[in-house]
Amino acid sequence: MTCPRTKSRLDWGRWVTSHSLSEEPIHRWYYFPHSFTPALVSSLIHEWRLGAPDSILDPFCGAGTTIVTARAEGVPAVGRDLSPLAAFVTRTKIRDYLPEVLRDTWRILKARMSGEEWQSPRKSYPSLLRQALPGRLLAAFEAIGRDIDETARSDEVRDFFRLALLAVLPRYSRAVRSGGWLRWIKKRANVCSVVSVLDQQIGLMLRDLDSAACPKSGDWRAEIGDARRLPDAADTYSAIITSPPYPNRHDYTRVFGVELMLAFVDCEAAKRLRYQSFHSHPEARPTRPEASGYQQPPSLKRALAVIKREATDTRIPAMLDGYFLDMFLCLAELKRVAKAGAKLALVVGNARYCGQTVLVDRLTAELGQQVGLRCNEIIAVRFRGNSAQQMGKYGRSPSRESIVVFEKPAA
Repeated sequence: MTCPRTKSRLDWGRWVTSHSLSEEPIHRWYYFPHSFTPALVSSLIHEWRLGAPDSILDPFCGAGTTIVTARAEGVPAVGRDLSPLAAFVTRTKIRDYLPEVLRDTWRILKARMSGEEWQSPRKSYPSLLRQALPGRLLAAFEAIGRDIDETARSDEVRDFFRLALLAVLPRYSRAVRSGGWLRWIKKRANVCSVVSVLDQQIGLMLRDLDSAACPKSGDWRAEIGDARRLPDAADTYSAIITSPPYPNRHDYTRVFGVELMLAFVDCEAAKRLRYQSFHSHPEARPTRPEASGYQQPPSLKRALAVIKREATDTRIPAMLDGYFLDMFLCLAELKRVAKAGAKLALVVGNARYCGQTVLVDRLTAELGQQVGLRCNEIIAVRFRGNSAQQMGKYGRSPSRESIVVFEKPAA
């Protein structure tokens, strides 16, 4: 297979981090810590000359950066994600709202929130939630959620306020997201401040809506879906812009476990989601479709041989093996649903285990060519530091983040 050319665009490095999302209207309502920015999506839309007749897919939509940006640019787009939290956040950001209805509803809701019901939860909750929101906090979030459900007159109004409630939850949770893990901290949080903090969040969201200038007609959707089994018909999309999970052991069912189990799933459903997720963390054990035509790349085979000899966690080689099998299945589906001539951009990050660098960008390019895509280029945009453990034992060797750009050839 031909080796795709690699070029550096380190000025794009800020586009593959989430740092600017806190300042981006609508995007800032709720965002994930490992996200790319609207600027990347807009740049690709303009470079590829996409417009209203086209359609973009993001099969790992996360908090909806691709779909929200596509809507602002007037390009139809569909987002899919295994996480119900991700699908909910994206769907809520792209709904059409009447700000005056939202303001009227908030006035009614605030009048209901006296705090008298915030003594103890009515339902039984997993220990994760009880520890993260101790005392009256869990009762407060439960009661406010119930008030929203009883007051909202439509699904979109309910979801708007539900998202606002999830957005303020980290201000009170003792379980804090730290990289790919949850870290437990002691925190003084006055339950009586929840309404005022929620009021500030809703005010910000309403101001974003007042200034938004998005098209009112078009196909923008977000649904739960598995990138290895897309429900779409063949030859549907003009472009695909996405970022699969990095093979960095981050388990997002745990990182966002408080939100998931407060609003979407119980413990057993969270486990099922964890097991079925992309094999980017050791606990995944997905049920996959048949990987017809998959050939493990020789460079991956060599890297796995080194890691198997050195790894103290025997799950890591199996995780990496499964990760690239999942990537093959995903790329095969993307090729199937893309139109001839469609462009695809995948933001990926290289990894390092036991001193052995795993070139995720080059392996992704090779797997794309296995399924029949043409890899136009690999754009290196950023270099991340290694973990302290890796640097202490094996020295410094920054891991590259890249955008792998494919094209689906004409039949």
